Amino acid sequence: MRPLLAAQTSLPPLWSLDRVPGASVWLAHTEDGELLVLDDSLAVVRTVPLPREWKGGHAVAPDLSFVAASGPDRVSVLDMTGRQIWSHPHADWEFEESGSCVVSTDARGVWAVVRTEEGDACVLFDAREGTVLRTAPLPASTVGSELLPHPDGLHVGVAAGHGDDAYRIFLVGSDGDGPPAEIAAGDSRILIDIQPGSGLMLTTPYGQGPLALLRSPDGGIVAARRPDALFPEDDEVFDFYAGFLGPDRVVAASSNQRHVVFSVPDLRPVAEVDYPDDEGRAWLVVRHDGTWVTADPDSGLVRLWQVPGTLGR
Repeated sequence: MRPLLAAQTSLPPLWSLDRVPGASVWLAHTEDGELLVLDDSLAVVRTVPLPREWKGGHAVAPDLSFVAASGPDRVSVLDMTGRQIWSHPHADWEFEESGSCVVSTDARGVWAVVRTEEGDACVLFDAREGTVLRTAPLPASTVGSELLPHPDGLHVGVAAGHGDDAYRIFLVGSDGDGPPAEIAAGDSRILIDIQPGSGLMLTTPYGQGPLALLRSPDGGIVAARRPDALFPEDDEVFDFYAGFLGPDRVVAASSNQRHVVFSVPDLRPVAEVDYPDDEGRAWLVVRHDGTWVTADPDSGLVRLWQVPGTLGR
């Protein structure tokens, strides 16, 4: 599949690059500590300064009205100039550990993974006031995490990384209490995307395992695809990066930066993305409308691609 190059830009070296659930923008976090909101021409439409040492997972509201930031010892909501609206302190993350935030698609709530004196927890805050609405203790300490709003508007998915190089998946309901539900307990999987409509959860492996689709909320395996049945080199495995391109397609990256398109729900390989050159694309971030970005974090080169036939939709 030859993709359409829709836009490209050169940014400072990057710490992270994410899609914004519910919005047609991208969120880049530079190593210098700036949050950059990019539109679909990859122009910078908002710049929010953060302390350089705030290396957690940050988020912006879908309407671009505020930023939710995960600091070393607090969760903060800031306006788009970086002015603090509210802050909720928590126990310090240790060296090279961090929390994460995400804004609900209705912009009324902020989910965050925080460290407390009793252990790590997934917490839901009221976005306007900072009031704690829900606390779900996680069963093990984390070193890093990512949060994904569930399309049902009630849950958030937690991809939790642990010190033993394992990843676990949890679903937390905003209307529940007690601990979160663990998905695919005992397996080391990374929750990378949740499909609108079906609620299918896409997971990538930590190491040699398969790319997989899981049912929501029970975690039953719908389909799985192992790397050794797909890639010619013995040491080529699935990377962390993947996502739903739409209702019937997934694109996933290999450790050799090959990007393969699979059908949904059977994960049958249907095409490999045929890029026009060999520019760096160590990162792959996918949106559900047939659009994705690739990036080289060291050079700051970011490119926006589209499936042929989706331009202008």
